[in-house]
Amino acid sequence: MLRIDRSTPLSVEAATELRDALSRRQKELPARWLAMLDAETLADGGAPVTGHALEPVERTLGLALLRAHMGDARPRSVVCLHPSASAANADLVAALCDRGCVTAIATAELDATLATRILARITPAGARQASAAIACDWTVDLPLPDPFPRPRVYLALGNTLGRTTAVGAVRMLRVVRSTMNPGDHIILGLDARRHETEQSPAVAADVTDFATAAARDFRALELVNATVGAAFDPGRFEFRPTFDAENCRLETHLVARKALEVRIPGVCDVRFKKGESIRTSVSSTFDRTRVSALLAGVGLTLRQWTTDPESRVVVALASPAA
Repeated sequence: MLRIDRSTPLSVEAATELRDALSRRQKELPARWLAMLDAETLADGGAPVTGHALEPVERTLGLALLRAHMGDARPRSVVCLHPSASAANADLVAALCDRGCVTAIATAELDATLATRILARITPAGARQASAAIACDWTVDLPLPDPFPRPRVYLALGNTLGRTTAVGAVRMLRVVRSTMNPGDHIILGLDARRHETEQSPAVAADVTDFATAAARDFRALELVNATVGAAFDPGRFEFRPTFDAENCRLETHLVARKALEVRIPGVCDVRFKKGESIRTSVSSTFDRTRVSALLAGVGLTLRQWTTDPESRVVVALASPAA
């Protein structure tokens, strides 16, 4: 059941973000609305719907990387970016905490409630006092507490880097790099780029994933309706995944079945032509050349690149350039 606290008005920041996103040529639903849904799911004892389809593979690769390439690392803190994107965050945090040196965990999510609930799930008792749940857009800023222990290991699993546009990916890495010092590391969990014929929506998601993603997007429209009194009628939209070959990414859209206008009180009025859509998510894929270039562009160096035998998932290790 979707539970909405109507006593809390939409912030000016969130209202402006929603207006701007729906006013673009390609209309978009800000990711914070899906994060709010995940917070509700956790409150009911479930797992975040955003969880990565290949979490077991990512977990195995991540733990192997820690053993083989970071065996001597003794971080004093772990910073998890969008940890709801992959349950593997909990396993890597536990493995690092088992080394006996971690004193603080930070979870960064778009929604404050989601960040708090994820932090409670993955933080061992000994690190809770100094740990922090942070509500932020990590492509804009990463306001870690000052001071926050060093050296640090940053985790960005579940293709967090790929859940934004190319510009957003650069901004995310630049923001993270601005909070790093020599001796810090970042571990990226990425969707590997393969042949274009393997990246079509029909291959990228099975029927179960399709139905789950569609239901989540329609619930997001209900959340907008309940929060701001909007008049989105889910029945007038259809869920459609598409593959953007130029950018090598899968996108999901809610497509208008016919022309319509939706009023969002205090935010904006949105007009749709038949076939016009709201983009609800992106999921980019990566190869080593692209990731190396992205990292180098912000002052980071790729140290390790590991993938599974089928080249579906990559776990990469990077650190500040010397």
